[in-house]
Amino acid sequence: MRILLAKCHKKTIYSKFEPAVTEPLELEYLSALLEYLQIGHRIYDPLLEGSNFLEVFKSYEPDVLLLSGYITAVDVIIEASKVAKRQNPAVKVLVGGIHAEVNYEDFCVGTIDIVFHANGLTALEKILRNGFETEILAGIEGIAYRENKKWKINGKELTDLSALPMPNRGYFEKYQSRTKYMHYSPVAIVKTALSCPYQCSFCYCKQLNGGVYNTRSIDAVIEEIRGITAEVIWIVDDTFLIDRKRIQEFIKKVKKSDIKKKFIAYSRVDFIAKNEDIIQSLADIGLVELIVGMEAVEDQMLKEYQKACSAYENLKAVGILKKHHIQLTALFIVGIDFSWKDFRNLRRWIRKMDLQSYTASIFTPIKGMAYYEDYKSRLLTHDPAKYDFLHLTLKPTRMHALSFYFQFYCIYLEQFFRSKYIRSFLLNRWRSILPFGGKHA
Repeated sequence: MRILLAKCHKKTIYSKFEPAVTEPLELEYLSALLEYLQIGHRIYDPLLEGSNFLEVFKSYEPDVLLLSGYITAVDVIIEASKVAKRQNPAVKVLVGGIHAEVNYEDFCVGTIDIVFHANGLTALEKILRNGFETEILAGIEGIAYRENKKWKINGKELTDLSALPMPNRGYFEKYQSRTKYMHYSPVAIVKTALSCPYQCSFCYCKQLNGGVYNTRSIDAVIEEIRGITAEVIWIVDDTFLIDRKRIQEFIKKVKKSDIKKKFIAYSRVDFIAKNEDIIQSLADIGLVELIVGMEAVEDQMLKEYQKACSAYENLKAVGILKKHHIQLTALFIVGIDFSWKDFRNLRRWIRKMDLQSYTASIFTPIKGMAYYEDYKSRLLTHDPAKYDFLHLTLKPTRMHALSFYFQFYCIYLEQFFRSKYIRSFLLNRWRSILPFGGKHA
């Protein structure tokens, strides 16, 4: 048996600038399982290899194709399944990933055989050990599968993080020079937890793993980091800084293991505001950047988002990170009810705080979230490519769409002119893709 593990991507406005190119970590976990089972396989990620899916499929001739991707790549995944079935009608096509986990029905089409919607690693192992017969699939939790042209949906099963293998980073080692996060390269990514314990109304990640927050042991995390050759580690938990005691254990064991890395992670503002001593200790062990979900600069908006943080904590977090020389990338949400004054207030706050790195996302209802049904009838588009948080999927309530887009992109335009950090990144990127600047490696 030969298995092709393929990551699917859809080009967006952000991806054209490539602020981040990462290893396909979910496929590296699957690769570790396949190594253990002694099954031949290959990972394919076009962002790292630059080759064509059809060419890879034809040359590798897999018996099983497993596709993964985010919401913007739904159509890309389905098209890849069609290409595969045209080349080999007998190939088994499987789909997984964080979008499939919550919205598996998006992939219930005739060219896909199985969709993983929970605990995919365990479900895949059971299938590979026992076979693809429908009587076997009927007893495997966490999958949807086709039987006589009808889809059967099995129950969910939570992921046991203690049973996870270490990801097989052979693919990363081969292409690590092409991975990056802004000015950092190469960059390895590490996942230490699933889901999120908070209840922010806009958050998709809290729906993962059945909505149950679960963490890996710090010992397992340290073991993984020690085996990574890259200098920069990006911890990609939705929010890494949650549990003070867990972070203290992480700091202690990084020091004990004499790990010399640079770390990037996600955090909430309230943890930063309430735990300055932890932030200082993290800086001491190599934390260079925190990506922080500030979302809004006014308490009323934060309350509407059920953020459980305050505008004052936003201010305090900015000061603490500057004091300890940790780069801040602030994340904001632009509501469809924004007025000209709301845009102005956000830009003024950014200038006042002298933020050098930030992103703004247009409020976008994602299928599977509790509020989705409230907005479903008002959606302007169902095109997955438009769900990149840079396009309007709802009609603005207080501005014309063109005026809204103008105000929205002024946030980014102002950042280019104000921020040397962002300007240098973009100029370097442009030089790398323009004919006279040389091709980006």
